Amino acid sequence: MQPIGVFDSGLGSISVIRELMHELPDEHILYLADRRNYPYGLKSKEELREIVARGVSRLEEYDSKCIVVASITPSMLVLNDLRLESSTPLFGVYLHQSIARAVEESSSKSIAVLASRAVVRSVDLQDVFKAYMSRASIMLVDSTELIDLVESCRFLEDDTKQVIADACRRLLKDASIDSLVLGSTHIALIEDTLHQLYPNVRMMNPVIDTVARVKVYLEEHGMLARGMNDDLRLSVLDVDKDERLGSTLKRLGLRFRPI
Repeated sequence: MQPIGVFDSGLGSISVIRELMHELPDEHILYLADRRNYPYGLKSKEELREIVARGVSRLEEYDSKCIVVASITPSMLVLNDLRLESSTPLFGVYLHQSIARAVEESSSKSIAVLASRAVVRSVDLQDVFKAYMSRASIMLVDSTELIDLVESCRFLEDDTKQVIADACRRLLKDASIDSLVLGSTHIALIEDTLHQLYPNVRMMNPVIDTVARVKVYLEEHGMLARGMNDDLRLSVLDVDKDERLGSTLKRLGLRFRPI
C-alpha cells in the first residue's frame, strides 16, 4: 500500500499525523522526522530548500502517494519551487485559510496569530495580511516560548496547563482578542489546553485545512485507501536513532512500526 509521507524537523508534525489518522482511517502514514535540522526557522531559504528536497526524495523512495511538509516555514518559503521538481503531490501547512476564517468569524475583529519567530518576520505573511488590514486588527505573536515548550516535551508534564497559562498571559495582553490562529504545528498540539484556558476564543487550526486538502485530492484522484486491517498504520523512519522521538510518540498513544 502506498503511504502518505509526512516530513518535518520538530514534534509539531505529530499534530498533522494525528489529524491524518483521524480523517483518513484506512491510510498508512510514513513519518520522517528531520530532527537534526530543527528548527527550520533558523535556516536560510537556500538551506531550507536543500533540506526539504532531501526529505521529499527520501519519502519518494517508499512510493509515497503524496507528501505533507508539516511545517509552516518551509511551506511558505520553498514548497512552490519544489513542486516543480517533484512528480509526487506535495502539500504544505499555510495560514491563509485560517486567517480568512478568523477575520470572517471574529466579532471584535481583533485576532492574534501565534507563530514562530521566522513566520512572524516573514514578508510572505505580511503580504497575506494586506488583504485584511481594513477589516481587522491582526496581531502577530512570536510564540517561540510555546513552541519550545512542545519541542522539549514539557507539554506532556503534569503542570502543563499552568505553564501554558503563564506563557499566554505574557503573550496575549489584549483582552479584545476573540480569535486565535494556531500559526505553528507545534501549537496545534496544545489546542485542547488553549480551549480550556480561553473557552470563549475561537481557535483556527491550519492543520485541519491541510488534511482536508489532502483528503479531497485523494478522493478526486481515486487514491483513497480502503479497508485497511493493520492496526499499525504509522511507520517511522530512523526512529531507532532518536530515542526521545520514539518515547514521545508512545506517550501520545501513537503505535508505530520502526523502519
